[in-house]
Amino acid sequence: MDRPSRRRTGRNVADLDNATKLKLESILNMGGGYVLDLSNATFADFVGTSIGLDPYERYGTDLSKARLLRLVWEHEPNPMVAKLNLDLLEYMRVSKLLANETMSVAHETLRKELVDQFTQQAEDRAVQSDVGVPVAFTTEASVTANKIQIEIHEDIYAHIGQYLATGDFFHAVEESYKLVREKLREITGHEKASDVFNNSAQNVAHYKALFGKATPATAAESDFFRGIGYLHLGVQHLRNEKAHTPASPIDSNLAIHYISLASLAYDLITRYVGEETIQEIEDIVLAKRLGYRTAAAFYRDFENGRWLKTLDLPVNIDSSSVRKVLKKKWLDDADFTRSWNHSNIVLMQLEIVAAELTPDEIDYLLDLPTVDAYGNDQQAGMLPFLEFIQEKYPAKISAKAKRWIGENKTD
Repeated sequence: MDRPSRRRTGRNVADLDNATKLKLESILNMGGGYVLDLSNATFADFVGTSIGLDPYERYGTDLSKARLLRLVWEHEPNPMVAKLNLDLLEYMRVSKLLANETMSVAHETLRKELVDQFTQQAEDRAVQSDVGVPVAFTTEASVTANKIQIEIHEDIYAHIGQYLATGDFFHAVEESYKLVREKLREITGHEKASDVFNNSAQNVAHYKALFGKATPATAAESDFFRGIGYLHLGVQHLRNEKAHTPASPIDSNLAIHYISLASLAYDLITRYVGEETIQEIEDIVLAKRLGYRTAAAFYRDFENGRWLKTLDLPVNIDSSSVRKVLKKKWLDDADFTRSWNHSNIVLMQLEIVAAELTPDEIDYLLDLPTVDAYGNDQQAGMLPFLEFIQEKYPAKISAKAKRWIGENKTD
């Protein structure tokens, strides 16, 4: 059977050279379709424990173990391939040790070379992932003469909208600055910018938490991070002035300038979301889906988003910046050709960030392939997903999505 031809998008797919494949084929005893001494069941369990996927579900139940492993090498991302190969090499070493068998000099040499190679790849990947995941964050702005109309950050507006609605600009400004300080405290443990960046904005101790990297990569990036520090120092001192001044009317134009400053300061420290946070949320969704004993039980709960009511997510999911990071990642990773369960998980993830979806992004989902390498349609759950969006966020449903609902809904 031909291998799946669809590469996984948005991923750094592994690319093993021929020499590395030859070494692995030899040392893992892959002749005749085998992989070491693993049975079909133990091989599936081994791969699942190592990198969290079922090779038989992903690539087919009628393939040999060696064939499945080669497909993993070809189609999965570098870090997953490196980890799986390291785990297999360690399994081989320990098996030999427990059986009181001596590995040949040639195989031991190959094993050490491969361990060094894949360990280095894993370390390189760790350095690359240190930059974090940037927010796909766009701000609408229009300029007319000397007047600029912009959108302030959603988190800021949600917090101060009540004051703006009543013209209480003093408290709108004060609360916007409070929110910036609270976000600093949430990320670093300190709410005062002088404690985070120091008074000259040169302290790098919290860069990893704020920007996803402990050390700037270039002089320009160093200046940028320092500039963010100065921006927060400005918010701190301006807020101190407001905190020690009796509430009094503020000119609306000046207030908007103050609030825009707070919005920028807030935005620039919420553009990074750690891999740990993303993995935590994805694990919660996966566990939720696997917790349903039957497909019928899942779909009963999935309708109208009822399943979300019992979900216990990290508190930072309340931030639109975090949701936009997750949305971008999950849209990039969306795949409806793997299995019904995986399609369910894709749509569950996107329901969590539904507030950030656009009509074009929903149409993009409808255009994704749904047929696997064997000709089976693996999309599942799209109708209740779209009905949930239509009920909760009707403006996000395009004419195309409405037609899809009408064509696929049954009485």
